[in-house]
Amino acid sequence: MTPIALPMLMVATLALAAVAGPWLIRRAAPAFVRVPRVAVALLGASLVLWVLALAALGPLLAWLTTGPMLLPTGAGEVCQRCLDAASPFGGLAPLHTGVPTVFLLVLPALGLLALALTAGRWARLQRQRARRTCRALMTGAHHTRIAGHVVTLVPDERPVVFALPRRRCGIVISTAAMDLLDDAELAAVLAHEDAHLRQRHHLIATLITSLARPLRLIPLAAAITDAVPHYLEIAADDAARSRVSTPALASALLKLGEPAIQAPVAEVLHAAGPSRVGHLVGATTGRLGLPAATLLGAMAVALAVLGALIYLPYLAALATGCL
Repeated sequence: MTPIALPMLMVATLALAAVAGPWLIRRAAPAFVRVPRVAVALLGASLVLWVLALAALGPLLAWLTTGPMLLPTGAGEVCQRCLDAASPFGGLAPLHTGVPTVFLLVLPALGLLALALTAGRWARLQRQRARRTCRALMTGAHHTRIAGHVVTLVPDERPVVFALPRRRCGIVISTAAMDLLDDAELAAVLAHEDAHLRQRHHLIATLITSLARPLRLIPLAAAITDAVPHYLEIAADDAARSRVSTPALASALLKLGEPAIQAPVAEVLHAAGPSRVGHLVGATTGRLGLPAATLLGAMAVALAVLGALIYLPYLAALATGCL
């Protein structure tokens, strides 16, 4: 591979993933609904790998270019020695530019740090909102056991069933939902919410949503943010119908209708939504969606390989004592 080919390939892969990724996610839906937990893992990994590959552009260009020396002489010599030790283009004369090499190394690191801090702040806001929601719900509510599950029963005329993180209110059900659902339907929706808690869906949703939110202008990040909650609900549906029955869960979803309480998915996961009934009663079979899912996986692998081609030489140089 020629020196210029690698950065061109990196930019092309990043742009293609950012623009074509949402289309692949939509086309892969029939395959993803059959393995929703795998779908969530692939979507989350794709987002992380895309971010890391984008940050790798700086260290890659640091091998190929040179510019004004901003570091003190000693520090500059050490930095250059590490660059030379890591670079796979050792015999190539770098292109002289007006961009200091240290910027190409420091700015991506600062970008990743800023993204991590922003994601952490959003995650904290989510936790605070969950605490406030739980405190508000507990006014007039009490804990009880229904169908083998510890739940928070709230007096509310709206038929709602949802889950907050276990350390907050856990499974929440309204008195109206208790009146609306029969015993089998009630067991089904409680099993659905229990699956959210057992499979740590709140943590998964918080991590992915927090990382994607600062990148929401990128089509891939926006599509992943929209898709992950859907597949978490389907994963909980699958767990519930394996423990109770598909007809009971489908009937309960139809009765509950659309969620009566709207909130970020990382905070509230609902056992509602008639749009999922089609999956329950007429699951897709065959290879529909498999080509798109395969291409999405190949895209994630390509991002991982390209990132490894850049990060691993730097790590190897540091490990062998370039300092």
